[in-house]
Amino acid sequence: MRHPLLTTTAASLMLLLGAAPALAHGEAPPDRRSVNVSGRGEVVATPDRARISMQVETTKLDLRAAQTEVSRIVRDYLAQAKALGIAEADISTAGLSIQPEYDYNAKGGRKFLGYHLTRGIEVVVRDLDKIGDVLLKATAAGINNVSDPALESSKAESLTRDALAKAADDARAKAKVLADALGVKLGAVHTLNANAEFTPPPFAQKSRYVAVAAAAPEADTGNEQFGFSAGQIRYSASVNADFDLIAP
Repeated sequence: MRHPLLTTTAASLMLLLGAAPALAHGEAPPDRRSVNVSGRGEVVATPDRARISMQVETTKLDLRAAQTEVSRIVRDYLAQAKALGIAEADISTAGLSIQPEYDYNAKGGRKFLGYHLTRGIEVVVRDLDKIGDVLLKATAAGINNVSDPALESSKAESLTRDALAKAADDARAKAKVLADALGVKLGAVHTLNANAEFTPPPFAQKSRYVAVAAAAPEADTGNEQFGFSAGQIRYSASVNADFDLIAP
């Protein structure tokens, strides 16, 4: 699931704090006492929105017939999504791919099988109680490729900063313990490397949505049919810090 702030890989930053004073020609640098420690921090949050990617796919000999079928399915779904309260600004249907398909093992040489059309749809669901209904409407409309919902928090930036702050506090606390144990004072941080990432809650394996919906017709809502639970997103951070040690 890529996120607007971090993506699926860890985002990193490096701060270089302070600078060594200029040395006279031939003067040896002074001995520097330091301690290097690592720190970790984590915060958790309940998701408050989901991003769902879908595709309508079909293959037909006649290109116009394929386009007509795909367009009808997309129109039908957009109408149903809007009826669920999904804002037009939260629906994107920009993706379109048209590829000719061939059977290269056909007797007598390459055989044309038709045009394969793929139309992409992305929906942002801001009311998680409607995730199951959004998925059910998609399969009912004829959308045949639905990816797992990517659960997100609208407070991702703030939560990431909180995790970084906790990691920095943890590193300083560890350095202070070591400095006190050695009978020296803890000085300023000299270098700091920080790493932050998020772990979304797991969701069911990719789409067996039609089968799930058919298996639980007695459920009152789409979320109940899918057994959907939002879970929690974990924002974690780690730092590696190098502190000066000052002799008493």
